[in-house]
Amino acid sequence: MSRRTEADTPRQPSQIAILRYLRIHGPAARIDIGTATGLSPATVTSLTADLMAQGLVHESQGTATGTGSNGNGGSTRGRPKVLLDLVPTAACVIGVKITINLIEIALGNFKGEIECSSEHSINTRDLDEKELIATLIRLIDGFIEEHKDFSARPPAGISIAVQGVCDSNSGEIIWSPALRRRNIALTKALGERFGGIVQMSNDANCIATAISQNTNLHRGGDFAVIMLGYGIGMGLVLNGSVYNGDFGTAAEFGHTKYQPDGPLCNCGKRGCLEAYIGDYAILRDARGLIDLPDTNSLHPSEEQMMDLVARARAGDEDLADLFRHAGKVLGYGIANLIALLGPKQIFITGSGARAYDMMEPELMQGLAQAQVPELRRGPEITHLAWDKDLALQGAIGQSLLRHDENMFQAITTI
Repeated sequence: MSRRTEADTPRQPSQIAILRYLRIHGPAARIDIGTATGLSPATVTSLTADLMAQGLVHESQGTATGTGSNGNGGSTRGRPKVLLDLVPTAACVIGVKITINLIEIALGNFKGEIECSSEHSINTRDLDEKELIATLIRLIDGFIEEHKDFSARPPAGISIAVQGVCDSNSGEIIWSPALRRRNIALTKALGERFGGIVQMSNDANCIATAISQNTNLHRGGDFAVIMLGYGIGMGLVLNGSVYNGDFGTAAEFGHTKYQPDGPLCNCGKRGCLEAYIGDYAILRDARGLIDLPDTNSLHPSEEQMMDLVARARAGDEDLADLFRHAGKVLGYGIANLIALLGPKQIFITGSGARAYDMMEPELMQGLAQAQVPELRRGPEITHLAWDKDLALQGAIGQSLLRHDENMFQAITTI
């Protein structure tokens, strides 16, 4: 990698790159920052000195740089490395997640760590646009007041993760299973109330952001995250950034078609992948096989779905076939994704991956049947267990990415 000298290095983009490197990789030595970013040692020293003066970065002691014999079979410590790290209290942001009958709120520090969170059970489907906005303002106000000890500064931004289809450019919820109303404009009203940058993305995109900022989960390159659950979502990371498309609603994997005249999808069209794989689709088909309690089949609970999984694993082959067929349909969808984009990795996660062990063999068979032989060299398909909800983590990460840019733009105008 060629090194850029201080004279030909744009300062603000390079400082943003340093902040983002530290947020992903944690405490790091200046030499490692330079190697990763392509900046010269002198440039790294100069830029990080500015960041330290702004209270964004501080020094910490790392492990010793080397050891040597002390003549008694032991060792002597070398000089500890001086590492740079982000100052957690330099800024805070708020993440909000909206799903069916549940609103979650979390406070993230400047390093992207979640400091505290809360959950609120609310009948979201009874809320119109004004009621949803009023509810969010009330909950966020109460959350900030309750946790004001975590930060002396007001939140620098708010990022909302929404179950469903939303326009990340306009801040409008196009459609969500959590709401009866469509086309709800959300971010403008919240921005006017709280200031700062308010942004919105679907939950799959937020999960993709969280994965992109965790080097334990991915190894670089383009990747896709397929989220199974009530519906089927996808987040797509290209060239290091979540891809939203020109219209802010890209990567709606669940609404690509498996069969034109297939079963009815909750979007109102027929034959979508979601109409075979989503929780409501599996529960719909299960009702045709066994007697089930008369509950809301359009919005199945986790308990309902886990009951179906348990019965399938206990030997109900008809139910097991539903999960196997869902895996086959998913395999066909992934074959199309590989043919179009060829990502390096594909992650499969979400609460709907609870039966992945039953789905995986048919998924691979469906992929083999649908895929062009010449494209079978990749990508790596990884099942990511749903033991930790990454959507809120990703919402906080998205807010910090925007905050970094906005912070330096504000500095240049002063």
